[in-house]
Amino acid sequence: MLDEDNVRRNMKRISKSLKIKDFSAVNSELSAKRLAWLEQNKELLETIEGSSVRKAFEIILFKYMKLEPSDIQVVFENDRKIVWNAFNECPVLEACKRLNADTRIACKEGWEKPVQEMASFINPKLKFSRNYETLRPFGKCCNETIELAKS
Repeated sequence: MLDEDNVRRNMKRISKSLKIKDFSAVNSELSAKRLAWLEQNKELLETIEGSSVRKAFEIILFKYMKLEPSDIQVVFENDRKIVWNAFNECPVLEACKRLNADTRIACKEGWEKPVQEMASFINPKLKFSRNYETLRPFGKCCNETIELAKS
C-alpha cells in the first residue's frame, strides 16, 4: 500500500523541480536524509553477509526502502555486480502518473544521485544505475544495477 503523504510530497517536489528545470533541491534533501539514516544505522554494514555490492543492495532496498523480497527479481549477481528488476509500488512512479510527468526525467534528475550517495557511503567504488529505456511505466519493471567500478 502506497503512503499517500509520500506520494503528495513527491508530487510537490517533482512539479516544483520541473517548473524551474532544476532537481538540485530534491537531490540535496533526499541525500541528506538518506546519509543521516545510514550514519545512524552503520552497524548494518557489519551484520549483512556478502560483498559490498550485496550489502548495498540489501541495505538500500530492504532496510532503508523497506521493500519486500517479493518486489524484487534478481536477474544477475556476482561479487562485483547485481542487477534486479523492481516491481514494487513506487511513490515516485505514482506521483509522476498523477502529474503526467516523465519518470525518466524525475528518477534520473531527482532520485538517482541520492541512491548513488548511499551506495558510495557503503563503498566509494560502487556505482548505481538504472535502465531508463525500460523504466516504468514505459516498461513492466524498473531494471537497476549496483556494481563495483573497475580499479
